[in-house]
Amino acid sequence: MGETRTLDWEDIILGFRRTTKDFLETVVENLSESFVVTDLDGKIVYYNKGSEKLYQYKPEEIRGQNIVTLGVRKPNVLSEMRKGNTFRGEVLCRKKSGEIFPAYIICIPLRDRKGRPMAMVGAARDLTEEKEISRLKEFNENIVTSLNDGIQVISRDGYVTFINRRFEEILGYSKDEIIGKHYRTFIEDDALEMFKKNENKQCEDIRIDAFEATYVTKFNKKVPVLVSSSYLYKDGNYDGMINAITDLTEIKLLKEELYQSEKLTVLGTLAGEIAHEVNNPLSGLLLAVQMLIEDAKSENIDRKELLRELRDIEKDAVRCKKFIEKILGFTRMVPEEKCPLDINETINDALMLVQRQVKLENISIVKTFASEKLHVFGNSNQLQQVIINIVNNARDALSLSGGTITLKTCAKVEKGKKIVSIEINDTGEGIPDGVLSKLFDSFVTTKATGTGLGLSVSKKIIEDHGGTISAANLNNEGASFIITLPRSLKKRSGRRGRDEPQI
Repeated sequence: MGETRTLDWEDIILGFRRTTKDFLETVVENLSESFVVTDLDGKIVYYNKGSEKLYQYKPEEIRGQNIVTLGVRKPNVLSEMRKGNTFRGEVLCRKKSGEIFPAYIICIPLRDRKGRPMAMVGAARDLTEEKEISRLKEFNENIVTSLNDGIQVISRDGYVTFINRRFEEILGYSKDEIIGKHYRTFIEDDALEMFKKNENKQCEDIRIDAFEATYVTKFNKKVPVLVSSSYLYKDGNYDGMINAITDLTEIKLLKEELYQSEKLTVLGTLAGEIAHEVNNPLSGLLLAVQMLIEDAKSENIDRKELLRELRDIEKDAVRCKKFIEKILGFTRMVPEEKCPLDINETINDALMLVQRQVKLENISIVKTFASEKLHVFGNSNQLQQVIINIVNNARDALSLSGGTITLKTCAKVEKGKKIVSIEINDTGEGIPDGVLSKLFDSFVTTKATGTGLGLSVSKKIIEDHGGTISAANLNNEGASFIITLPRSLKKRSGRRGRDEPQI
C-alpha cells in the first residue's frame, strides 16, 4: 500500500477548484439553508433549493435580479464585500409574498487569482421560529417573574433548579443562594412529611392537594405558606416537581383579627353575666370587710370568727380571680399555637363563662361526657370560642320559654381514624329550612342584632384543627350541632416531644 500523505491547505484549495461544479450541484444545491452568490453589484448568479424554500422565488424568477429583491437593504453588505471583509449578523429579508422576516446571514467575498474581491457568497438562516421561541420564553419568564406567588422548580432528586423573584422575596435569599440547594433546606421540619408524601405519590399518578407548610427565611423567620404542587414529566417519566407557594402571613393576621373581633362580640353578649359573676363575690367580700372593721373599732374580735371571715373573704377573692383569669384568657389575642387538650376540660372552661346567665334564663345544661379523657391537639382559646358560639345560639333559641342544652362527648372511629365527637343539642324550635343549607356562610344570621360571623368563624376554626362541623334539626324538636376533631394520644413525638393527632 502507498503511504498516506498529510493534507495541507493548498491541497484542500486545489481540490475545491477541481470539484467546485460537483460541490455546488450536489452539496450546496441541496442544503436546507439558503445559499446565494452575487456579483459585487448585487446581481444574483446562483440560488439553491434552500433559498427557493426560504424566499419562495423560483431560480428562474430571481437569477439576474438584484439582492435587494430579497429585502436585504441595510446594512450595506456589498460595501463590506468590496472592501474584502466578511459580514456576520442579523438582517431583515423579504419573501415573494411580501412577508418580512429576520435572518442570520454570513457573507464572504470570493476573490480572483490576484486576491481581489470579485463576488459575494452568502448563507442565510430564518430566525422567525427562534425569535418566536425566544419571545415566548421571555414572555413566560416575565409572567412567572411577575406572579404574586413564589415559584420553585425541583429536580427529580429534590434540588432546586429554578425560582422566581417572588420566591426570593418571601425567603429573603438571592437566587444564587437557593439554586442547587435541596428543597428541604428551606422548609420547617414539621412540614417535611407532607412533601415526602407528595414525592411518593408521583409513582401512583395521584392528584396533589394544596396544603399548608412553613418555610424558614434567611433570617430564621418562619413564614406560613400554602403550597400547590404539580409533577413534571419528561418522555413519560417523572422528572421533578413545581411548587407554587402563597405567603399566608397577612391572611393569618386577618384571620386572627376576625377571630378576636368575634370573641369581643361574644363577650359583649356576656357582659351582664360577667358583671353578675364578679359583683356577687365582691359584694360578699365587701360586707365581710365592713363587719371586720366594725368589730375592730369596738375591739370585740373573736379569733375563731375572724379566721372564718378571712377564709370566706379569701374564697370569694379566689373565685373572682379565677373567673377574671378565664375572661382574660379568652379575650387575649394569642398565636395559633396548638397543644394537647382534654376536650372535656375545654368545654367546662367555656361553660364557666355562660352557666350563671343560663340559669337565670331558666335553661338547664346537661353534660354527658365520656368517662375517659379525650385528648385533641388544638388551641384551647379557639375551641372555647366555638363552644360558646353554639351554646349562645341555643340560648337565643330557648330564651322565651327556657329548655335544655345537652353537650355530649365520645370517642369514635371513622374511616379508620380515631376521632373525638362533640354533640350540642337544644330543645328549641330548630333551624329554619331556608337557613340550614347556608348556616355556616358569612353574614348569615336569624338574629336582629347578629353579625352573621359566629358560625362561619367557628367552621373555619374547626377546619383549621383538621375537623368537621355540621348542623341538623332533630326529629322531635330543636337543633343539633356535631363537631369532630382528630383524637390525639398522649405520646411523645420523636423530634418535638409533643402530642400530634393520631392518623
